[in-house]
Amino acid sequence: MKHLSRLDIEAIAEKYITAYMELPEVQDMPVYRIEPELFLERVLGLKIDYAHLSYDGTLLGMTSFVEVMVDVMTAEFEEEHILLDGSTVLVESDLRDDNKRKGRRNFTLMHEGSHQIFKRLFPDEYGTAKGRGAPVRCYKVSSENSGRIKDWEEWQANALASATLLPANLIAKGMYLFGLGEKIDCLNKIYRPQEYERFSALADFLGSSRKALAIRMKQLGLVKKEYLDNPFDMISIYK
Repeated sequence: MKHLSRLDIEAIAEKYITAYMELPEVQDMPVYRIEPELFLERVLGLKIDYAHLSYDGTLLGMTSFVEVMVDVMTAEFEEEHILLDGSTVLVESDLRDDNKRKGRRNFTLMHEGSHQIFKRLFPDEYGTAKGRGAPVRCYKVSSENSGRIKDWEEWQANALASATLLPANLIAKGMYLFGLGEKIDCLNKIYRPQEYERFSALADFLGSSRKALAIRMKQLGLVKKEYLDNPFDMISIYK
């Protein structure tokens, strides 16, 4: 699998977002956000299922390109073998049951859907990296960490998930609706509480976590500085 640039990935996202906008369910009504379930089922033709994927909750989602048996947990947390048929996205059921984790659930769905998109676009190259073994892609909590790119397939899936869940035009539309203007200069819940609250409401409206939206907006040049992890970091910079 070749290394795609962010510009390449944005172009791929635009193609699939256009297909989403042409769905009968949405084409004759104003669209303010992307619904991941509708995107996966109607645009990609995938099935969505939920199960406990790990004991500690670190495994968030998985999908496969061919039929393969995978291990999951029952409601009593006993190991169970189920068949992934190559066209199903399997998501941790705790994400479905806890509305506070809606943003993570939505991003997980789009992340796994992105693996399927890349496999369709590059059928002979994708998923054939040395050491990959069985064609199962697993999305873990650790996959969300930023820093040096260690796994290009996971990085590209994250980038495409972000671009399809949070298209630039829908973010801009949401910023207008929530009174955020054209750009956020500083995102900080302590020193800019009103702006932070409007941003948080926008994230919920778009079906995203605050962190995922902030990262996407920084990439698009819509946020200059963000202090979500530690709002007091601002003090060390602006004494």
